[in-house]
Formats: sequence, structure tokens, C-alpha cells
Amino acid sequence: MRRLTIFMVLFLASQSFAQLNSYSANDLDSLQYTEKRPVVFFINTDWCSKCLAMENKVLKSQDISELLNEKYYLVLLNAEGTDDIVFKGKRYVYEASGVNEGKHQLAMQLAKKDGTVAFPSTVIMVGNSVVYKNNSFITREELKTVLDEVLLL
Repeated sequence: MRRLTIFMVLFLASQSFAQLNSYSANDLDSLQYTEKRPVVFFINTDWCSKCLAMENKVLKSQDISELLNEKYYLVLLNAEGTDDIVFKGKRYVYEASGVNEGKHQLAMQLAKKDGTVAFPSTVIMVGNSVVYKNNSFITREELKTVLDEVLLL
């Protein structure tokens, strides 16, 4: 009986989150060639608890994940990632600032707002234009409103 209860709890918990598709920034150019969609960059770091909470509670919520999967390309971009990224014909690299410290050029460029960078950052692009930028936690309701409005552009 105990195993059945544990199984049911785990099963129900897994059903509250939908599958969230994400893409590499390196793949965006070819994806856009196949099907043009707005791009959502979710810029985070491994140490950011608000980033993790937003990813798990907002991005993976049923309605948001379905909308992102169907109408957007989502890029989960680690601001401290070390892989080179080629985006819109330009190469972006990790810039070390110390031992095991540094930031990725693309993440910093996208996340910068009013001269500062904070995490999590959510950036939405349509074509070559940034149409939305937020450098803080966004609720599910706020993000849903923004995503719906971008689709009307």
C-alpha cells in the first residue's frame, strides 16, 4: 500500500508540469529558416535560486510550456556557459574574469538593461528586434500576458 501511495504522489506531481522544449542558441538561425517564430531567451545562472524557481514554477507550468512549445523558440541560456555561440552570423564567447569566473558575451548583451544585468532575465526577440526585456522573476500570469501580446505584433 505504501508503494502505491508513493507512486501516486510522484505520478500526480509529474502531471502538474508539462514537457518544455528548449533549443540551443546555435540552432536558432537554421530553425528560423525553417519556421519563423519569436525567440524567448531565459538567461540564468546555476547559483540563482530565483532563476530555478521561475524555470520550474513558471516556464514549466502547463499553459506557459504549451504556448512556448507551439509558438516560440525557447533558449535556456546559462550566463556562465562556456560554449561558443554563433547567433545571427556573429560568434559570442565566454569571457573569463578570474579562476572559474566569467560571463558569456551573448547572455550579457541580451540581459543588459539600463546598464545593468540581473538574473533571471527574460528577453523576447521578433526577427532582429528585442520586443521585451525583464531582469527579474516574472509570474506565470505576467509572462502569459506578455507572450500573448507578442504574438499580436
